[in-house]
Amino acid sequence: MRFGDDAFGARLTALLEPGELNEVVVASDLVVQAAYMEWRRTTVQRTGGDQHVRYIVGHPGAVAILAIDAPSDAAVTPASEMLFVRQFRAPVGQLLLEVPAGTLDLHDGVTEEPQLAAERELEEETGLRATTWRHLRSFFTAPGFTSERMELYLALGLSAAGPGARTPDEDEAIEAVRLTIAEAAEAVRRGAIVDAKSLIAIAAAERLATR
Repeated sequence: MRFGDDAFGARLTALLEPGELNEVVVASDLVVQAAYMEWRRTTVQRTGGDQHVRYIVGHPGAVAILAIDAPSDAAVTPASEMLFVRQFRAPVGQLLLEVPAGTLDLHDGVTEEPQLAAERELEEETGLRATTWRHLRSFFTAPGFTSERMELYLALGLSAAGPGARTPDEDEAIEAVRLTIAEAAEAVRRGAIVDAKSLIAIAAAERLATR
């Protein structure tokens, strides 16, 4: 993978070449299969020949949505409202403010298209649809132990989904709320928003609002 044809692009390309840091999988044993995720005991071998065990959670991928109540990029200001959900997260034992998000569905072994998943999750979690969608970036959520890759989408031109709108999954208890982009940034500074994908989305919103 290349990151541009200039000198900095060449430097980035060189920095991300694994070289002697490369690890090759030589064995992978399934420990737990749970719905869409699997936990494996994986043995890797380094360039020098030494082997090490990694416990890896395989994941189909996920999406996050930066939903802004504005008709277009040009109309986004610090006063524009972002959509968040309030949701209790059992693994960390607290309620979090997060941007809408969710896992890619699997149907007969076929993984859901990310943008379709983003449209579905926005409607399920907020009751809204968007007229404009744009992919912003991809990132790994926790590469130390899981393969989960998240796709962040911008959603603009929001309106109520209306009758027949999709609703949250039965095991989800969530509440949609709004904060202006300026309020969201201040919430980050005060330590009220601590979810990583939401921090990335808010940073993207700030760039849109101030360019």
